[in-house]
Amino acid sequence: MGFDRFHLVLGRALSGLCLVVTAPAAAFAAQPETCLSFEHALRIAAERAPEVAGAIARQDEAAADYREAESLRLPQLSTFGRTASGDSGLTGSQIENQVGLRLSQRLWDFGDSHYAMAAASSSIEQRAHELRAQQIDASGRLADAYLTHLEADAMINVVAERRDYFERQRAAVQSLLTTGGATRADRAQIEARLAEAEADALELGFMRDRAATRIREYTGFAPDALCGAEAAEQDLARALRGIETVHDAVDHTLTRNPGIAAQAEAVRGLDAQRERARRSRLPVIEAVGIASWVYDDFSETWDARDRVGIDLSVPLLTGEALQARGERAVARMEQQESGLRSLQRELREQAEIVFRRSISLQAQLVRREAVARSQYEYFDAISGEFEFGLGTLPDLVDARLTYERAELDVIGARFSLLRQKLELMGLTARMPEPRADAGRLTSVP
Repeated sequence: MGFDRFHLVLGRALSGLCLVVTAPAAAFAAQPETCLSFEHALRIAAERAPEVAGAIARQDEAAADYREAESLRLPQLSTFGRTASGDSGLTGSQIENQVGLRLSQRLWDFGDSHYAMAAASSSIEQRAHELRAQQIDASGRLADAYLTHLEADAMINVVAERRDYFERQRAAVQSLLTTGGATRADRAQIEARLAEAEADALELGFMRDRAATRIREYTGFAPDALCGAEAAEQDLARALRGIETVHDAVDHTLTRNPGIAAQAEAVRGLDAQRERARRSRLPVIEAVGIASWVYDDFSETWDARDRVGIDLSVPLLTGEALQARGERAVARMEQQESGLRSLQRELREQAEIVFRRSISLQAQLVRREAVARSQYEYFDAISGEFEFGLGTLPDLVDARLTYERAELDVIGARFSLLRQKLELMGLTARMPEPRADAGRLTSVP
């Protein structure tokens, strides 16, 4: 197989077969593509992942916490009923029954409700960033399976070429055995290489089937409906547009990564809780109105009793509970700040390594393509010598296997480069977001 033919076979393997997709749900009926593109697959995975449903539930919980904090500023209406027995004078006692309504409104709480709402608001933002992180994580897992399926397909095609080649050699050696042109050792060597090719094909088939299982689970599409690697390369290049230097990669990671944003919001929320705990010793002033009916057992009548006033409550002695609450809030905030700095350091380092690794793999890909060309020329030369009886069969076999390893190295380098770009895509939050009209979560069949 010539080097140009190798690239043709590789291109076909990587491009895949754009088959008509039978989508399992009406949600995908409007998709105009005839194959499942890389970008569309990532978006579907983000919409369907059950982990995303959990993140949405946590976001709803944070929204409920905010409404609860907001209620501190709103009027509070409650009903009450009480009965009491006690002295009504120097010589008598009576039973008093009372039912009514109590209406209260905070007038001044020295920032208690403000910081309660601020903490709840930061929690909402934190959960929103965590939701985005879950979507990116789900898309990343699917994208790895997508690339693995394409890579296995490409390698299977190369191994299939090896298998076909050695089958032809086996037939030729078998015919030469009768004339003395080949030995039993030559046939055994060919048989061993053929068995090795079949074993490699089985392992690659398992790797492809494993990726296919994940693709089916995450998207609902048949793996044979994938678009090719060239389209995936284009999607990755388009997503990473604007990241040209290592400084761009680090800057976009620190400013756009949802994990960092979630940690930063958590710090702000804990800071609000710390300030709220610090002000917990200050008074809370409320306007209170009570309308009630009281039953007098002396006169056996019900009388209306109304009261309007100001309530002032100040904690005086709590057994150091307020101090402990404040110290706990400070400790939690410091822990979260430490986690934020650690995460920033980790992602900064990771972004730089991934970007530099991408540059290295890009250069390696060029070198490995040159190696594959050279190995083909060597194999072609050995093949010519063998046909004229100037070379040995072991030399021919070694040349063929060396050439194939060079082909596989080209495929491995190409897909390693794509995976590095995928990792950078996740670090910088460039994964496609779910469609606005897709609903909160697409049900999983």
